[in-house]
Amino acid sequence: MSTVIANQNGNILMLAMNRPEARNAIDAELAAELLAYLRQAASDDGIRAVVLTATGDLFSAGGDLSTVGNATPLELRSFINDGIRQVISQIQTMNKPVLAALNGPVAGAGIGLALACDIVVANDSAAMVIAFGKIGLIPDAGIMQQLVQNVGLLRAKEIVLGCEPITAERAAEMGLYNLVVPEEQFDSAVAGWAERLANGPTLAMGMAKNILREAARMSFDSFMDLEANSQALVKTSEDHAEGVTAFLEKRTPKFSGR
Repeated sequence: MSTVIANQNGNILMLAMNRPEARNAIDAELAAELLAYLRQAASDDGIRAVVLTATGDLFSAGGDLSTVGNATPLELRSFINDGIRQVISQIQTMNKPVLAALNGPVAGAGIGLALACDIVVANDSAAMVIAFGKIGLIPDAGIMQQLVQNVGLLRAKEIVLGCEPITAERAAEMGLYNLVVPEEQFDSAVAGWAERLANGPTLAMGMAKNILREAARMSFDSFMDLEANSQALVKTSEDHAEGVTAFLEKRTPKFSGR
């Protein structure tokens, strides 16, 4: 059985983690499948947005302790570097938006996957459980960096050292989730956001996504150089021409992603 179910609906690729017997825990096989699909989506002009979700009522229980838990220190380091790190890097750097659809609680390394995405939509049962300290480990999968960037150092320390679950509503208040909706509204909220992203100016959004990721660690002058060069490049896109024409004709633009 595949550990990832992939479905394409128009220009949207839906990737659902599918390990119900392991509570959608992440192992090397699941990470490899996710990475392959994400790389394919990045190079496929017919895909303009990706939705990352899971089957069942749990997004992910984190790293698979049945395998990762019994790993040697070197094997664990290899899983982080060669597995989960590659998936997170692909999500962050690909020139297309990735939406995390949290269909239920998320723990451990699953949090790293979710927070790496560009938009996070959650149903109201999607509590965040950072419980690495309860098994004598530190958070991995890029979680600590994401926390510092999203909520600040002091709050990040509270979350990591406290090891207490965070409700979906509280996660949204802290800036970790973009939107939390009741379960009965979840599918429509995800679909609405996915369509908005997929129908946008893909080239410009991809550039903006990567510029935003670099912004915090660049000097002002370096950032302005990057911004100016990127703006000059996107100025040549078909989407820009369509956007200007649509504005002048007072209609909704129909972007092609080019």
